[in-house]
Amino acid sequence: MNKPLVLTRGLLLVPLVGASDSLVNALGLWLAWALISAGHGLTMGLLRSHLTAPQRLLASIVLAATLTACASLVAQAWALQTYQSLSLYIGWIALSCVALEHDDVFAGSRLPERLRLAGLFGLLMIALGALRELIGNVIPLALLAPGGFILLGLLLAARQAWTSARPPSTIEETPRP
Repeated sequence: MNKPLVLTRGLLLVPLVGASDSLVNALGLWLAWALISAGHGLTMGLLRSHLTAPQRLLASIVLAATLTACASLVAQAWALQTYQSLSLYIGWIALSCVALEHDDVFAGSRLPERLRLAGLFGLLMIALGALRELIGNVIPLALLAPGGFILLGLLLAARQAWTSARPPSTIEETPRP
């Protein structure tokens, strides 16, 4: 992929920090995001070749809004308590789908890239939700959005320290003619 996913990653940051105050909320939002994104990607894959660029954008917006509205209604009917804490963030899923479509993540045969994005987002949601729930029993700030940003920053700093602490590879590449 040639384009950086700056917009898409920024849109994923909002539900990541806001909805991960508990493990149940994190799992619920990740499941909704994965299902809606997969449905959006599959449907747009069928429509993409028949639409011009402006039509594709409009179709992507309408489809994302429809899928998130349906998911919202299903969540209201079957998991009202979870829906009440996640209702704000379900709308962000539509923005994420439109941004992913705009970045051509759903176009072509990029299944490994899509699965990697969904897996990383799910892993971050679950890890952050579990940590915030554990720490929130002792430090109530961890359950609020600023606590989520602080914890996410600490996790990213730990990852950076872990990857930079590895010794460089001793295998030397031989130049090829």
